[in-house]
Amino acid sequence: MKLKYRLPTYSVIDHLCLDGLLLSELEKCIVELNNEFKSVLEVNKGLCGVHHELAKSVYDNFFQIGLTDSINENKLITIDECEVIHDTLHTSGYRHKQSLVVDENSVLNESTYTVKNDTYNRYAPIFDKIIEKFKGEPTRIRLVKLGAGTSISPHIDYDPSYAVRIIIPIFADSECVNLFWVKNNVECVTFIPGNAYFLNTGFKHAVINFSKHDRYTFMISINGTEDIRHLIK
Repeated sequence: MKLKYRLPTYSVIDHLCLDGLLLSELEKCIVELNNEFKSVLEVNKGLCGVHHELAKSVYDNFFQIGLTDSINENKLITIDECEVIHDTLHTSGYRHKQSLVVDENSVLNESTYTVKNDTYNRYAPIFDKIIEKFKGEPTRIRLVKLGAGTSISPHIDYDPSYAVRIIIPIFADSECVNLFWVKNNVECVTFIPGNAYFLNTGFKHAVINFSKHDRYTFMISINGTEDIRHLIK
């Protein structure tokens, strides 16, 4: 049985939530970095070979600032090369694609994103305070922006046994909703800034931002289930 079936679709993780001061520091960070957000294709070309259709469908309104890089990403990949990677992976089949996702030498493996980059180091006093709260090993860390009046298409990322996804809303309001599809039910929830949420990305999910304001979140992938062990049935 996949781990996703033993976990809720989402849950607040109390020991990871931010106090008012730390949230305020993170808000100032977002304001200063706002012009540095780039499309998902520009930031994660190495990963888009697996999720290329999804990346193409959301990159016009889904922006990121990567804070950690893969230890295996030693060259810049163009968007044209990204499409070649996608075509090659899908031609060679699902098994080959999955083998690259878990290959320690592959840029497609999220657990390899452990190198703190220049942007992280510029704001290390802020980000370190957040990372120190985690019990598991942080890997891929990023700031994410979803444009006002836009959405992220329904999709499935990965089972929590591969990586645990945590998001902390920074700027968000009640008109930005997260959707989860579980069997014949659709769950709808809004997230509160400063709270830390586990997302069960093994289920199909989407985000619709009905608000007139952009939504900003701190998003992190974790190796291991130490931070959500109390949720596992």
